[in-house]
Amino acid sequence: MAAYLYYDTVRLNKAAGGVLNVSQVLLRHMRLSPDDRVVPVSERHPRLFALAQRLKISRFVLDTLLYNFHRLRALITGEQLFSMFPNYYLPLTLLGRHRDSVVIVHDLQYKAYPQYFGRLKRLFLDWNLWRAARSAADVVFISRSSQRDFERHFGRGARSSVIFNPVDAPRVAPAAVAAPGARYLIAAYHYYPHKNFAGILALFERMKAAGLVDYLDITGNGAAEVQRMVSEMPPEVRECVRHRGLVPRDELLRLYQGATAFISLSTFEGFNLSAAEAATLGVPLLLSDIPVHRELFADYAFFAGSDGDDPEQIAQYLAHHEHSRPAWVHAGTCAPANVARRYLMLKRGTLSLAGALP
Repeated sequence: MAAYLYYDTVRLNKAAGGVLNVSQVLLRHMRLSPDDRVVPVSERHPRLFALAQRLKISRFVLDTLLYNFHRLRALITGEQLFSMFPNYYLPLTLLGRHRDSVVIVHDLQYKAYPQYFGRLKRLFLDWNLWRAARSAADVVFISRSSQRDFERHFGRGARSSVIFNPVDAPRVAPAAVAAPGARYLIAAYHYYPHKNFAGILALFERMKAAGLVDYLDITGNGAAEVQRMVSEMPPEVRECVRHRGLVPRDELLRLYQGATAFISLSTFEGFNLSAAEAATLGVPLLLSDIPVHRELFADYAFFAGSDGDDPEQIAQYLAHHEHSRPAWVHAGTCAPANVARRYLMLKRGTLSLAGALP
């Protein structure tokens, strides 16, 4: 049986967003394995974790202290303990090269949009990712596009792989689907400049004028920023944009399933978890034409562009989708149990080697 210490210290960062969601889903399903023992740091060291929360101690400090403690303990006792880091940071240590570790690199947004990151933050990220590339850890990327971005800047690591994010989007009962008869687009993500809300509003306005939809529903943070953009739109459009803010998970699933289409015109993504959730539920996707969207949704989505967002073409796509009811080809791959199994397999070779040694 393999033993894992899962560094759920990412919970200490309130702005983790989708990374936190992925971390929680992955941890929950890794713990369901009957052949492995997976314990989060928050349970293994509850008092220390609570103290870090109360005193606002950086997760990087806590990870470093705990990793070195357990690494030293393993060297003394011979215990085989693997460390799982769900968000890019490998703690500093003089006790090896992290051969016992798995680290997930989600994306390199700071390279695509350096203007939104302070100089010290960029240097810190550069330093950590450079170290990851030269470590003996299993470095996992959430898409091939993200891996290519990484390797362009930091080179190829000794042990790298691509494992798509776990997508936890169970179908709700038909009776629970919200707003029958109302045709709306759903944009379920927080406001960030790269999310291109201006483009979303413009396409919604064209689709509404063509009679394809009635409303645009937006969830997440950023209501004030979106409202500023909406205020410049014609009244007949302005009144049809509904920012719902943060909604409970069940309500979000209902909004997905009742939507005419999911829309995301991001200029950059490492994976696009919201689009994957919608696709898992069979919802049509209107997406920007960027590499990761092509990688994940090539045979499923409609890709909007400078000459590809004509309402008539979108209407044809929606009609075809309604008729054919295609399944998203990666839905099985992204099922949380399958993703958890792939992560647990990363260290099987290490365990086999250890068992073969005298």
